[in-house]
Amino acid sequence: MSVPHDHAERPARVLAILATIGIAIVIVVLVRSPSANDRPEWVKIAPPLEVPMHPWQWIVIHHSGTPGGDTGSIDNAHLKDRGWEGIGYHFVIGNGRPMERGRIEATWRWRCQYHGAHAGSMPAQAAYNQDGIGICVIGDYQTSQLDAFVEERVARLCALLIQHVPTLSEQHIVGHRDIRQTACPGANVDINRIRYLVRSQLALTAAK
Repeated sequence: MSVPHDHAERPARVLAILATIGIAIVIVVLVRSPSANDRPEWVKIAPPLEVPMHPWQWIVIHHSGTPGGDTGSIDNAHLKDRGWEGIGYHFVIGNGRPMERGRIEATWRWRCQYHGAHAGSMPAQAAYNQDGIGICVIGDYQTSQLDAFVEERVARLCALLIQHVPTLSEQHIVGHRDIRQTACPGANVDINRIRYLVRSQLALTAAK
């Protein structure tokens, strides 16, 4: 007995559909998964050419102190809950919840070369707000470990900033806890290690 034509074609159709789904999954993984080639570049974060570069003196590392979040949620909290002009940081780095792991976003403060609101309100912290670039890593690193890929992104961003802002230096990378009484950016963020990674990246760039 012969098999009806549409029944004979069905396995081929199923295989074609499965192949298409497989290709789509591979594409999504390739697009969404961080890779060694997906590195931050100055052209992606540089302020507009018409905006003069501020003579920044410090890079201040923070954590959000929350399991997850993104630039928008921090901006909303700083604007509505604290009554500020908006997000107090110049850069935010995601941890994958929900902001993509290792993603670096420059905020309006960096694009406008505008002072920060991240160091503290006491006179001793004024210079770090005025002349300090605030980098916030999403996550609570008092209770969880800093992802190695995210740590590399922090170091890469710091290295890029030092390369293109002549008033910055690796010695002037500090944690929030170094300039006021706070646990931020958490016990599991090693500022000395970040400085070491920055030095390594700068040396690698200089050798090219």
